Amino acid sequence: MNSTLLSFLLVVFAATAVHTGLLQPPQPPPLISPEVRSDSRVTFRFRDPNAKAVSVAREGAAPLPMQKDEQGVWSVTTEPLEPDFYGYSFVADGVRLIDPSNPLMTPNLLNTGSVVHVPGPASLPWEVNDVPHGTLHHQFYRSRAVGDDRDFYIYTPPGYDLRANQTYPVLYLLHGFSDDASAWAAVGRSHVILDNLIARGKAKPMIIVMP
Repeated sequence: MNSTLLSFLLVVFAATAVHTGLLQPPQPPPLISPEVRSDSRVTFRFRDPNAKAVSVAREGAAPLPMQKDEQGVWSVTTEPLEPDFYGYSFVADGVRLIDPSNPLMTPNLLNTGSVVHVPGPASLPWEVNDVPHGTLHHQFYRSRAVGDDRDFYIYTPPGYDLRANQTYPVLYLLHGFSDDASAWAAVGRSHVILDNLIARGKAKPMIIVMP
């Protein structure tokens, strides 16, 4: 291979690499947000180099102003929080946004937000424990009233067998105005709470219907 042909191939390769993005600068590393620390403080992070002001809007609490570093990452750390689930969102230059680094969200039809879990002792009813677990089923039905398909969730207790000749109490849980059918499980942790109550002998095995 002569030098002219080699030079031509290198030019073609470089042009192709630029066109396909191979020579683009590396993407910044993914952010860890929220980060729950061992002392129950929570650090929130949000990347937006062009924003003028960013804060964390929290349910039932004052917003937390965030500070920007030289990489354009905004962050703030809370005081120690009690074990619980906390709803929040980012407000960047007046625009409310979910946390793009956090897959846990509140299933709200009007105001979707992000959720952070500050874990606590196993004695708390909503914490997952090493106990027998029931099953959460997601089902659909055709609503003649609205002429559309609707979904609902059913919790069946540990050991539930549809073929067995056994009856169970049924608890119906209706969500709030702007929630959807997943709210009682995703936010209310109904299935986890009942797993724990049944295991501790504080509740009878039952079925929960959550439309």
